[in-house]
Amino acid sequence: MLGVSAFAALAPLSVRAQEAAAPPAEAEPAEDVYPDDEAYEVEELVVSASRQQRGAVLGDIPPELQLTPRDIRAYGVSNVSELIDALAPQTSSGRGGGRPVILVNGQRISSFVEVRDIPTEAIVRVDILPEEVSLKYGYRADQRVINMVLRPRFRAITLEADGKTPTQGEGASGELEANLFRVLRDSRLLLDAEISRSNRVLESDRDLADPSSNGAFRTLVPEAEGLELTAVYARPIREGLSGSLNGSLEATRSDSLLGLPTDDGGLALADPEALKRRSETVALHAGGGMNGAFKGWSWSLAGNADRNNSLTVTDREVAGTAFTDKSRAISTTADVSLVANGVLTDLPAGPLSTTLKVGASTAHFDSRALRAGVTTTGELSRDIGNFQTNLDFPIARRSQGVLAGLGDLSGNLNVSADQLSDFGTLTSLGYGLNWSPIEPLRMLVSVTEEENAPSVQQLGAPTVVTPGVRVFDFLRGETVEVTRIEGGAPGLDADHRSVMKVGLNLKPFDKTELTFSADYVRTRITDVISSFPTATSQIEAAFPDRFVRDADGRLIQVDSRPVNFDRRDTDQLRWGFTYRKPLGPTRPPGGRGAQDGQPGRRPEADRRQEPGPGGPPQGAARSPGGGFGPSGRGFGGRRFGGGPPGAGNLQIGLYHTLKLQDEITIRPGVPKLDLLDGAALGNAGGEPRHQLDLQTNLSKNGYGLALNARWRSGSEVIGGTFGDLKFEDLTTVNVRLFADLGMQPWARRDYPWLRGTRVSLSIDNLFDSRQEVRTADGGTPVNFQPDYLDPLGRQVRLSVRKLFF
Repeated sequence: MLGVSAFAALAPLSVRAQEAAAPPAEAEPAEDVYPDDEAYEVEELVVSASRQQRGAVLGDIPPELQLTPRDIRAYGVSNVSELIDALAPQTSSGRGGGRPVILVNGQRISSFVEVRDIPTEAIVRVDILPEEVSLKYGYRADQRVINMVLRPRFRAITLEADGKTPTQGEGASGELEANLFRVLRDSRLLLDAEISRSNRVLESDRDLADPSSNGAFRTLVPEAEGLELTAVYARPIREGLSGSLNGSLEATRSDSLLGLPTDDGGLALADPEALKRRSETVALHAGGGMNGAFKGWSWSLAGNADRNNSLTVTDREVAGTAFTDKSRAISTTADVSLVANGVLTDLPAGPLSTTLKVGASTAHFDSRALRAGVTTTGELSRDIGNFQTNLDFPIARRSQGVLAGLGDLSGNLNVSADQLSDFGTLTSLGYGLNWSPIEPLRMLVSVTEEENAPSVQQLGAPTVVTPGVRVFDFLRGETVEVTRIEGGAPGLDADHRSVMKVGLNLKPFDKTELTFSADYVRTRITDVISSFPTATSQIEAAFPDRFVRDADGRLIQVDSRPVNFDRRDTDQLRWGFTYRKPLGPTRPPGGRGAQDGQPGRRPEADRRQEPGPGGPPQGAARSPGGGFGPSGRGFGGRRFGGGPPGAGNLQIGLYHTLKLQDEITIRPGVPKLDLLDGAALGNAGGEPRHQLDLQTNLSKNGYGLALNARWRSGSEVIGGTFGDLKFEDLTTVNVRLFADLGMQPWARRDYPWLRGTRVSLSIDNLFDSRQEVRTADGGTPVNFQPDYLDPLGRQVRLSVRKLFF
């Protein structure tokens, strides 16, 4: 891992040296232009990209949404990781790709480690783009893209402390974090340290019906501790070439109680101690990258190395004999990739461009398990060579040519091949169209055919045996305690998936920031790699070797390692809107920088007399050491974090997800599992047919409110004659209130040291909503009691954050 000291040694570069290394194309704003002015240019939800915008992405697909600093502040979040979580309604993909692709200033980064701890105050613009843009940067077309444009100059030390506790008591947790982040054009340095701790929750701490009466010896939530250290350093190397290095260390520990041991008759032993499980994980990461340009082509080189070491120690007792099972897994991975993008030739409707990617990766997985005194070992490795190409070709342009009546129309074709040492060659083929018949409307259609291998962990994770796990036996209609087996399944096959997406984005009004979007996604997967589903009678009939029953027919063991299903068919429509409205004064456009996303200048008197949050008028000198500018005046003597008096923002987003189909064919000749009608893959029930996500953010005069609500329709699991379960619909509401104290007149006047201080009060699950599960006779199985499904319920969090400029 790259040590913090190594990064710190690179940090003390002079401003003059950094200026000399920075590319000349990006001019530094004048000393009297406030960096926060960029938040108060025309407050408009821009839905079209311009090549003149600083840090814009490649290609002709514009952002679906653009966020200004004023929009970002309305979320009340502290760093990029929290911002991405807050943007989930706008960035989730029906194609199932997970976290969106992250770009910085329109360029690739080596890993998420580079950006996750960046303070949100350092961001001047966020572009949210569809999955098709990820192809232009060498990624798969199943993740949306978030492009973050950083301020040309930023410097702050951030300290944050927060504590969270359930309103039921027990289960409190807390975090402390310190962060240093500096930006000077393309140079940036980040150092971050965070520690966390959470207390355990016992079954006896909650209102549970415990038939075994040993709730004081079982944890619902384990006791846990964590430490995380991160360092990132990036800078220009020469004109047109920049590089970055990053490293992290993450260490976690958790302790659980698994209940009391029993003798052969199932009776509690005299004066027993609870069975325990201890888990420890240490993860090391090092990465880096380079971005440059050569003869009209842009290129990016990135590499990463990771090593994860995990240990799990579990107590068991069988027939009066005590065992301590141990399983250790060491995962070592490394990868390197080179991506190049450029124009091949000019066509009548525009340039024909391509993206080429070559890469290689290696993964090694060692496992060692001690179970009941018997040791087993496993070793798996995988080497991959990858090639991917994407071709973007314009077909028609609205402003010219014989096809001008079609509007803007372009297509793309992408092909990739992965050579795996253990699975052979897996290929992917995709193609799509990008059509804008009129300025406010854009449609995207894409089709992908791809093959995917199971991960090394899915194949070779060590076997972990957990005693005393409560499950609902659908065959007998009762809750029982079983031994659950988890780990890897060596016989898994690669899957093949066909995905078609039709997307629409509409901004009907020029002067109203209202954007509608809709995505229809159809997915067909064969040889589906899946976690083991809920143990209904259908599943037990299809996988009889995964279940063990005693002589009386009582379920005593379940093997829940992953499996291959024959096929899964899903169809989903997700649609909704986002509305934004500035509150309070805004500035008209114009002045220097209007073409590249920079604001216009303010009159001299306005610039010099308006006080910053908690500070004197900007013309007054501050104490030395406060920033880059003369007399140590913060960010070069420029305003940060405030904006015009009375400025604020209102944001509303509402999205509806409709599942039209979700069926699994376990194997030929076996009835299908309809996850929308009676089947389930987990303890949360079947798939909800409807889901609504509401997001509301309001900020004004330094105060803010963020509200997120989600409603999921109910489902039913048909398990057998005695085992049907009904899952009621569920609504959860999360609220966050925050106040930037340094922006308040009383603080600026009497307590200038409060500048940069924010206090937040969050309530997760405001109405303490829990999933309600009922059997056919109206009862609730023991393991589906609300406190089992959600032991923490409503939680209150208080956070205090201070930026030192």
